[in-house]
Amino acid sequence: MTRTGAPRPHPAASQPPGVSSPSSAPPSGPFRRLRSALSLAGLAQWLSVPALTAMAAMLTRDDDVSTRLQAVGGTLALMLLPAVLLAPLAGPLAGRVDRRLMLMIADVLRLVIVVTVPLVDLLAWTLAAAFLVSCLSLLWAAAARSSLRALLPDEEPRAARTASRAVFGPAPAAAVLFAVLALIADGMLGRGSRADLALYVTAGIFALSTAAVAMIREIPVTAMAPVPAPLKLLFQGPGTAAARGTGLAIAAVSLTAGAVVAVARVHTGVLGGGDAGYGTVLAGLAFGLGFGMFLGPRALVPFSRRRLLGLAVVAAALALVVLALVQNLVVVVFMTAFLGVFAGAAWSTATAAVTDPDAPEDARPVAYLRSVALVTAFVALIAVPLVAGALGAHRIELGGGVYDVAGSGAALLIAAVVALVCGLPAYRRLDDRRGIPLVPDLCAALHGEVYTPPQAAAEAAQQPVHRERGVFIAFEGGEGAGKTTQARLAAIWLRDHGYDVVTTHEPGATKIGMRLRAMLLDRDTTGLSDRAETLLYAADRADHIANVIRPAMERGAIVVSDRYVDSSLAYQGFGRQQPVEDIARVNAWATGGLVPDLTVLLEIPPEAGLRRLPAPADRIESEPQDFHERVRAGFRALAEADPDRYLILDASRPQGELSREIQYRIREILPDPVPAGTEDATSTFPAIRDF
Repeated sequence: MTRTGAPRPHPAASQPPGVSSPSSAPPSGPFRRLRSALSLAGLAQWLSVPALTAMAAMLTRDDDVSTRLQAVGGTLALMLLPAVLLAPLAGPLAGRVDRRLMLMIADVLRLVIVVTVPLVDLLAWTLAAAFLVSCLSLLWAAAARSSLRALLPDEEPRAARTASRAVFGPAPAAAVLFAVLALIADGMLGRGSRADLALYVTAGIFALSTAAVAMIREIPVTAMAPVPAPLKLLFQGPGTAAARGTGLAIAAVSLTAGAVVAVARVHTGVLGGGDAGYGTVLAGLAFGLGFGMFLGPRALVPFSRRRLLGLAVVAAALALVVLALVQNLVVVVFMTAFLGVFAGAAWSTATAAVTDPDAPEDARPVAYLRSVALVTAFVALIAVPLVAGALGAHRIELGGGVYDVAGSGAALLIAAVVALVCGLPAYRRLDDRRGIPLVPDLCAALHGEVYTPPQAAAEAAQQPVHRERGVFIAFEGGEGAGKTTQARLAAIWLRDHGYDVVTTHEPGATKIGMRLRAMLLDRDTTGLSDRAETLLYAADRADHIANVIRPAMERGAIVVSDRYVDSSLAYQGFGRQQPVEDIARVNAWATGGLVPDLTVLLEIPPEAGLRRLPAPADRIESEPQDFHERVRAGFRALAEADPDRYLILDASRPQGELSREIQYRIREILPDPVPAGTEDATSTFPAIRDF
């Protein structure tokens, strides 16, 4: 059976993801031109991957399969090697040169290197070119990110998203373009020159990108963001239990995707696809990854995200099994696309589960996951071709028939088994609904509901309506972070699930508190000392606990509060630069030691948050910028000191995405809902009460 009151989207949360708020200013002309130029360079960068690997395959066309596999795999591994070993050096090196000049230098040098590959026509130079192009791409990417931030300084999250799209967005188009160019080359060029066309087109797109950057007169100079060393992050570990669990899952899906890319060129050749088939397989993988990353946060909203991550890993491994066994190019392309969908969904779900957007780069769990994916893919690019070459082709007689097993197919099958061996433990570790059968849970999610086993529902129906203790959820963050909106949406969602919900806020939730709020926030209040301000907030909180929060929790209600003790620690402690320990002791006495079961911290750069606020600003909002920066750092320090209690979210993301992640986390701490029919028996009706 399912719970009554399936989650319904609130109108305020229905804004499509990725749509900017009405207050967002349109990007400037230089920003748009730079975005277009970077997209061209990104297209050329991704096109160089199949172009160089196809060249390596062409140069070894007369050798055995093992040599071709090692040539293609070596080219791919050398293209990934700089990102594994040299990533931290890219920013400092690129920062020594003017941003605009750095972008142009990287494009011109990549153009020259790519053009020389068909002219030299040697495998050794093709391998060297792959490494050099990748090194230059690191410098280009660092300069691109810095340039976009410089041209859109007040919209840093938007600039970061644009940089990511410019770097990774053109990948599907590059794969399709390569497939088209391969078809043209097959019809027009000789056997020894078919790989040349894609390389010349790649050089031409680099030339267009250089010209587009040259048309931008000036790019302001900004500091280069540090990039952590992937191997260092792996040795340091993820830092959180959540990232440790997802790390195994990401390693498994990265192995599946890396294995496909490693042998795709040779495997499609065995199936009669050639370069065109190779490009089609890459296109299927790229489109699948993109669609999966889009679908991950939106698919099966009532379903556990951790369960979804584990299922996506297992599904990707099973797709690889089919891909390895079926010797039909069309089936291989479709299964590669499905594998990409599962891998993309796993990645977006995993990063959303551990995302920590404003922490230092080398301390972010998502950076650890990125390192796991990168290193796993690198190992796959080296190991899978070696295994495929060592196994070789075999003919197996089955039931009177003959089945030809290519070495590439056998290597993919082994990779699939390894991924399953990693994926199944990852699923068990991530499963946060143990004891709940998977199939009914999945079917209920397809109908927009959360599954409750019949036995649990029957037991819940026999329980008294009032619980011994409720649940306390606090929303914290700087000015303009959207705490009030998200607290309200969370309360509405809880009410839809049959809970008794009390929404409240600080300061001013009681009659006494309203008077204190007027003194604390009125800009006409002058001469108030920092200690007096701290004590007034503590007094408001003591009255708030005694008259609103504790009575609600004693009757078993869920309390959703807009601000609590952490606001005093951040604003009066870090912001006013008072001893945080003293403020914590005062508030512990004022609250009787009551701590929220969950604290949702919404983070946003102070300048962006303050722009969201209507004028005029109150006494706290009108504090200088450095005050709000200290407050933001204070919230961060509090969250890092007690990570299990906090859910940290980037408040610049779309409202609907934030609401969904908050709902996922709240589910983990909820008691059983009021059973259906209890309202009739008790003549009571759960309600949201605002104080």
